[in-house]
Amino acid sequence: MAQRIFIDANAWVGRRGLKDVETPYETETLLEEMAWCGIQGALIAHALGKEYTPDWGNRALLQELKKSPRLYGVWTVMPHHTGEMAPPRDVIRQMRDNDIRAAKMYPRTHHYFFNEESCGPLLSALEEEDILLILEGGGMYGPDIMDPANQVLLSELDAMLTLHPRLPVLLQNSRWDATRYLHTLMAKHPRLHMEFSNHQGNHALEEFAGWFGVERVLFGSGALDKSPGAAKAFVDYCTLTDEQKMLVAGGNIARLLKLKQGPPLYRAQRTKDTILAAARAGKPIRDALVIDAHAHIAHDGAVGVGFLHQPFSDAQSMWERAKLMGITQIHMSAWLSVWSGHDDGNRVVADAMKRFPRFYHGYAALHPAYVKDWKKEIARVHGRYRMAGLKPYHPRTDLGYSDPAWETWFEYGNRHRMYTLLHPSPNFGPELDVILPKYPDMMFILAHQGGSFKEARRGVEYAQRYKNVALEITLTAATYKVIEFMAEHAGADRVLFGTDQPMRDPIPQFGWMAYTHCSPEAKRRMFGLNMKKILQRVRW
Repeated sequence: MAQRIFIDANAWVGRRGLKDVETPYETETLLEEMAWCGIQGALIAHALGKEYTPDWGNRALLQELKKSPRLYGVWTVMPHHTGEMAPPRDVIRQMRDNDIRAAKMYPRTHHYFFNEESCGPLLSALEEEDILLILEGGGMYGPDIMDPANQVLLSELDAMLTLHPRLPVLLQNSRWDATRYLHTLMAKHPRLHMEFSNHQGNHALEEFAGWFGVERVLFGSGALDKSPGAAKAFVDYCTLTDEQKMLVAGGNIARLLKLKQGPPLYRAQRTKDTILAAARAGKPIRDALVIDAHAHIAHDGAVGVGFLHQPFSDAQSMWERAKLMGITQIHMSAWLSVWSGHDDGNRVVADAMKRFPRFYHGYAALHPAYVKDWKKEIARVHGRYRMAGLKPYHPRTDLGYSDPAWETWFEYGNRHRMYTLLHPSPNFGPELDVILPKYPDMMFILAHQGGSFKEARRGVEYAQRYKNVALEITLTAATYKVIEFMAEHAGADRVLFGTDQPMRDPIPQFGWMAYTHCSPEAKRRMFGLNMKKILQRVRW
């Protein structure tokens, strides 16, 4: 089989204003991480083109491109009417002169209308030359609401693609929760392509390839904000054919860029880290325990739940997906339980536990507004169903975790040395200061602590202050180097692997941890040994 060539269709370099001190930005770091993961090439944009001015950013980009033949540039462009950009034909000539094969626009950030009056001449010129245009868009708030990332509105994109049907467009940074909107756009506009660094929907690569053809599905990482390994694993472990994976990994972006020659190959990489070696090969981990400490489940046959397209979210499908990576145990609550109906939802979990013994472990979810007899409910979920975990959920109960409504349940969990998974709340810190010392024998797993360095710092603070705290990583952000940060400052024995599947696909979350630069021993603890110890503490 030919070596799979990866060309990252979504990476950036350069300084910018809003950046955490821990987030790297140097081209050299990107190149080092590409080598670590086995990503042979990358299409890069310069942050100053977005945050300062296109002209300055483009000149800075050319300097960075000189550092490696593995890098391909993205030219920042905008309408020329205000004199801040050359006319479209001159822009294209500049791109040709510098061997730049893709352009990117930031209508929200640069404050211009993304419509025909403003952008028509530029889009027509790009369309005539068949030059790839890159845009960011597709958030969770809908097609006509601007999201915090200043992305293009999907309704605007629809209108412009209708007027410029031959223009090749790559949509970056869409999210899995926009699938229903994006399905309509992809079906309507055959030259619209997507990359999946943010669009980590369950089975998303297989779903979009099946709907619209694998030629429109591209590998992108979002580096260096996001873990390149997370995105690479998404391709390597998915169930597309080897030929299809070749196209997703690099063949499709090479075609769109009209590359005559691909990036240089790496020499064979040897490592004593068997977890890293398995990830690079797209093989399941065989010599380490892998436990998903944070997951959900839907009823048999479910394709969508709530506001999400969420296929393959039943017990059988999740078990099959887990085998691809070597996940040997999943701790989950039912979507139905946390969302609205805890009675039926807890039964879905109990049924999965019965059908897949020792593989599925349950978080019981209870909503105080519907509990009339706590003793009876606790006896059902913990006594009869044998669920060792508690899953109170602020977003759907609107109750702080220090609210007296939770006391009876928490007291039971504390007596039996159980574990509780807490989704952050608006008043999370003060609530933790109340409940952590109050229930010292219950382990509190703080969810989504890898979502940002800001979140990780708070989690580390509580892990350092309280022995009954563990930090679970999962979030779409797949923040680059944040797992290493938590392991260093809280200790690798306090960090847990989790996926939040099937809301998002488990593979990127798995790759995020597998490709960390932590020691193999630390990875083994975080991947499964830590959660095993938490489970062993439970007293029935």
